Amino acid sequence: MKRKMTAVFLAAMMVLTLSFPAFAAEMKIAYVDVAEVFDNYQKTKDQDLVLKTAGEAKEKERNELTVKIRSMEDELALLSADARAAKQEQLIEKKRQLEDFDRAVRQELSEQRDKVVREIFQEIDAIVQDISTKGGYDMIFNKRVLLAQKKDFDITAQVSAELAKKYKK
Repeated sequence: MKRKMTAVFLAAMMVLTLSFPAFAAEMKIAYVDVAEVFDNYQKTKDQDLVLKTAGEAKEKERNELTVKIRSMEDELALLSADARAAKQEQLIEKKRQLEDFDRAVRQELSEQRDKVVREIFQEIDAIVQDISTKGGYDMIFNKRVLLAQKKDFDITAQVSAELAKKYKK
């Protein structure tokens, strides 16, 4: 009885093993280098420039605050002991304002960047889904998860081209 079950199991495994290549041959598979698409997308480059400009403007504001703090520190050195105590409190407050400013700017720019990145990845995903549907693909992988791949299955250029068509400055 045990031999019969083993024989049936082995026969079933052989049938499945032999039929798998035929099943896999019918599948349409591709991959996309999502990082390359993201990096080469004009919207990514445009948004990086916008964020850089915003960062530079905030850096100017920060530099102005720093100049004021240095000026206050210079004045503090010249004051008498009585006047120095009051000025010291103002200086501490200015330094706290600078720290708060730095924290707020980092958070604001980080949130802006995250929002833009999310939007861009949603656009890339929509294009990949559209290509998958129109092209009749069974599976499309991100290149990063593949250990080896044939260049024949790469649709990165197609995704980039479709994305570029839909982007309006």
